[in-house]
Amino acid sequence: MATSEPNETTEVLDAIGSAELSSDLEPAPVRTGGPSLAWRRNLGIAFQYAWLLVLALVILTPLLLTVRQALSPPFRWVNEGAPWHPANIAWKDRTFWSGGAASLVGRLIVVTFLFAWIQKAYSGVSTRRWLSEHRSAAALGVGGGLLATALLSTPVFGSFHAADGRTLGLFALAVAVVAVIEGAALWLVGRRPVGAALAGIATAVTVVGITLVAYGPVVWTQSWAANDLGGGMYRSFVMAVLITVAQVLTSILAAYAFVYLEFPLKRLIFAVFMATLLLPLEVTLAANITTIQRMDWFNSYQGLVLPFAANAIGIFLIHQGFRGLPKDLRDAARLDGYGHLGFLFRVAVPLTRPVIAAFTVISALQAWNQYLWPRSVINDPTFATLQLQLRAVATADPSTANVAVAAALVAAVPVLILLIAFQRQIVRGLTAGAVK
Repeated sequence: MATSEPNETTEVLDAIGSAELSSDLEPAPVRTGGPSLAWRRNLGIAFQYAWLLVLALVILTPLLLTVRQALSPPFRWVNEGAPWHPANIAWKDRTFWSGGAASLVGRLIVVTFLFAWIQKAYSGVSTRRWLSEHRSAAALGVGGGLLATALLSTPVFGSFHAADGRTLGLFALAVAVVAVIEGAALWLVGRRPVGAALAGIATAVTVVGITLVAYGPVVWTQSWAANDLGGGMYRSFVMAVLITVAQVLTSILAAYAFVYLEFPLKRLIFAVFMATLLLPLEVTLAANITTIQRMDWFNSYQGLVLPFAANAIGIFLIHQGFRGLPKDLRDAARLDGYGHLGFLFRVAVPLTRPVIAAFTVISALQAWNQYLWPRSVINDPTFATLQLQLRAVATADPSTANVAVAAALVAAVPVLILLIAFQRQIVRGLTAGAVK
């Protein structure tokens, strides 16, 4: 039998098949774009960082101007021509290790927290990974930075107090040493040398600058001693904690009842709850003051706390969080033997934790900044809260107005710590449900 010669069509089909097979086995090379594409990408990253830096300066400038106002006595500052920098700062004769045991422990905790927070943020990894996989870098960045700051800030404190003209050089030396340590720690984590060096310089300037400004000037001690600021901060702290715990607990229970329980007129009652948001505090102020007076709760924590034990905003936020949970979870929990409280605290609350955490921060900030209600039910200066003490400091003496500004900055420190500690929960709570 004669074999047929392959015609032209068969040869073309074989060629196409072999080409497809080779393309499957050997992927085509990816074009990177060469130096032009890399240059544009780096330029875009640089522009983004520059824009973020400009925005940070815009946000921080009012704070820096407030710090300058706190450090400068007003009349002396005006006599020097109202310069952009602080004028006639009174510096303490101290070292980093001066002060009582409580002050020293607080100082060490603050500086350690600053180094750890900045190092972890620059490293770009999670806290667990940073502590487990980069222990040497964490120890160098936090421990070495703390030791260098403590040792090198001491001569800077002395130079500030003596005004011997060596302050700028000593400050530059402290920043340089701390920058080398922090840059080396970031390099060990895996950052590029240039990025690690820039991050180390930024960290050194920030932490050393905060250490000197926060513990060197006399005005901070004056503001703390003025009108019992420490006692007012303690009373405000107790009031804020009690109000926050009460509002979170009542909001969780009420939100659960509105979502998972059935009772008559549920929608109407929920609408009445939400309608209370339309009533400002001033509308009910007189009636609430009369009630507190009849119950003899003036100058007491129950008078400060109980009128704010429930919050309609918290009920609404947590109500929306519970509504987002699948209904099947309640049925599964019932089959597992969980009652309402078991399902609430074992399933519903853990799943809506970001929303609850966000409301906790909101509630704490509102309680901490209260002025009108404490002003209405407190007439004993020994029981005044922080905001009332700040008002007394502000109206004391115009020549020491910077002490009032310094006291306000000291009062803002707990708020700043709260925001830093719960920043992740705040973001998760505010963006919960935004992405499906």
